Amino acid sequence: MIMKKIFLSIALLLVLLFQVETNSHVNSPNLLEGCGSCHVGHGKTSEPMLAHSEEEFCYQCHGTELKQNEMKAAGKLSTSIQLTNIETEFQKTYRHPVVDGFGHSPKEQLPYASSSEINHAECVDCHNPHQRAQSSSQKYFEVSGYSLSGQYLESSVNEYEVCFKCHVDRNAVVTTSDNAFKQFSLINMSQHPVTKASTSGKSTSLTKSLGPGNIMKCSDCHTNDNPDGPKGPHGSKHRFLLSGNYDIEAVNDESPYAYEFCYSCHDRRSILSNESFPLHKEHIIGDPLKGIPGTSCFTCHASHSSQRNNHLIAFNKEAVKRDPVTNITQYNSTGLNSGSCYLSCHNHAHSPAQY
Repeated sequence: MIMKKIFLSIALLLVLLFQVETNSHVNSPNLLEGCGSCHVGHGKTSEPMLAHSEEEFCYQCHGTELKQNEMKAAGKLSTSIQLTNIETEFQKTYRHPVVDGFGHSPKEQLPYASSSEINHAECVDCHNPHQRAQSSSQKYFEVSGYSLSGQYLESSVNEYEVCFKCHVDRNAVVTTSDNAFKQFSLINMSQHPVTKASTSGKSTSLTKSLGPGNIMKCSDCHTNDNPDGPKGPHGSKHRFLLSGNYDIEAVNDESPYAYEFCYSCHDRRSILSNESFPLHKEHIIGDPLKGIPGTSCFTCHASHSSQRNNHLIAFNKEAVKRDPVTNITQYNSTGLNSGSCYLSCHNHAHSPAQY
C-alpha cells in the first residue's frame, strides 16, 4: 500500500513537471488510478511497467466491451465512459500491421534500412500515450516523424510527417514507387493538397469546398470504411486502406460503387456530364457501340500527385502504352479544359488526340 502511494505521488509529480494537456491519458478523469491505471508493478518483460505488451495493452480500454468492463471492474477505468473498439479495425482485410514485426523500441527510427528487419506499426509509432495533438491553431504531434526534406523530427508538426516515418525510402536504400517524399514533393506539378495548400479555385466536380489555401490530411482518404466507426487509418475493408471502394483495373464497368471513393468528393453526375472534361463519360463508361469498354479513373489520374502534369494526370502503364507513331506517352495542357494526349489505349493510337 505504501509503495502504491509512493508510485502515484511520483506519477503526479511527473504530470506537473511536464504539464501534459488536459484530457491526455495521464490526467484523464476517466482513468481512476491515474498513471497506475496503465503502469503496474514491474510489468511485463521489456515493457515500461505495463501488464501487457504492444497492442494488447491498448486493447484493454480500446478493445472489446468485455475488456473494457474488466478494466472498469478493476477500478482503473470510469464506469461512465464507453470507448470505441479499435481492436476490431485491425481485424479487417486491409489494416496497419500492428501484429507484424518485433515490436516498438524507443530507440528505433522507422522505416528500417535493413531488409532483414520487418517494419511494423505499433500503436505508439503513431500515437504518444502521454500526449495528444494540441487544440490550438498550431497543432503538433508528440510522436516522431520526417519532414518533407527528409529531416528526422522528434515531434511532428503535420500529420503527413508521422506517415513519412514509414511510407518513404530511408536513406535511398531501396527505391520504390511508394516513396511519399517523391509523391508529395513541393516541385510536383499537381497533387492532392497534402504537403502544400491548394492554390486553385474550386474544381467543377468537387462536392466539398476546397478553395485556395486549404489542405488535406492523409487520414481524409485513408481511414475507416465505416463513417460511424473510429476515425483514422487503422483498418478498412477496402484496398489501400481507403474510406470507400476504388476499382483501378484498366477495364472496368462504371457504377456508384466502382468509384465510391472518388465520388465521395467528386460529384458523379458532374463527372458523367463532362462538366470538367469533355470526354469523361466516354472514358469511364466507354462506347458500347464501338465495342470500347470503360476504364478506371486510375488509368489517367494518380491518386497522390503527378510530377509532370496538371490535374493529377499520370497514366497507368498497365493500361496505357506508348503512342506507336511518336513512341511517347505524354499529356500536354493547351489551355483551360483543353489538351492533347500521345498514347495508345484500347488498341487506338492517340498521335495526338486533342480536346
